Amino acid sequence: MKIDKDQIKSFIKQIPSKIWQGIKNVYTLPHSGKYMLLSLFLLIIFLVITFPYNFLILKKIYALEGNSIKSIELPVFSFSIIGDTVIEKPIIILNNSNEITCERATISTPNPVSFLLSKKIKSNFSINLLKLNLKDSEVICDFHGNVELSLDKKTYMPTDGKLQIGGINIVLKSVAITIPNIGLQIKQDSRIINCQGIDSTLTNGVLRFDKFELKGDIAAEISGSVALTNKKLDLIISIDTDNKELEPFKDLLTKYIKNDRITLKVGATTEKPEIIPVEKDKNEN
Repeated sequence: MKIDKDQIKSFIKQIPSKIWQGIKNVYTLPHSGKYMLLSLFLLIIFLVITFPYNFLILKKIYALEGNSIKSIELPVFSFSIIGDTVIEKPIIILNNSNEITCERATISTPNPVSFLLSKKIKSNFSINLLKLNLKDSEVICDFHGNVELSLDKKTYMPTDGKLQIGGINIVLKSVAITIPNIGLQIKQDSRIINCQGIDSTLTNGVLRFDKFELKGDIAAEISGSVALTNKKLDLIISIDTDNKELEPFKDLLTKYIKNDRITLKVGATTEKPEIIPVEKDKNEN
């Protein structure tokens, strides 16, 4: 069969006019404008829902490796733009070899538009069976709370906002508390601590505790701040001495006890904290 090139060229030239004529024919139909707007709206919704958020979020998370984090494993990471995002059995190993794991974390999905455009996160969360494996002990806890954060547009590190945590149940296993400046060392198999809640404010990358009180086998109040960028600690821990574990050390602790409490200053960094007990004034003896 002989191909008529002129006929093909003529057909191609007619395509734009036929498309335009089809659009005009559709536009003359009743409610055509509404249908056009609806189709455009549905197209935008489709693009928002099918956007590869999982890939982008995981890419940012794994980019944290090599800083303060040695490795990250996320076997189950289910991001949902509508509803909750679920993370199961994550394993995070820090540079100091401490390990963080949890059974399940549920996070209400932040507004993706707000996150992508202004790098802001507003969300509720709950953490089940969070474990912090330290060199000589293990911390296990469950908690829930809410967060409002602004992130740095380059590093994605939190810079400003608020963090509130509800009641926390904490179990300390193989507890080893050592304060070298005093020569105090306490070892216990297990201790239970209850926290009524934590209120904190983040300003310029520094997390400051407005409310942080512990009760149970260990009663204490914590105030001060933690810098997220350089991990610098500036904390004050006030421990209630009405505790049977401290009874054998009362004579050793006399010069540090004021109003039935021992005050500790915690400085340096999160990886190598320095604990310094505060002596009471001599005229208080």
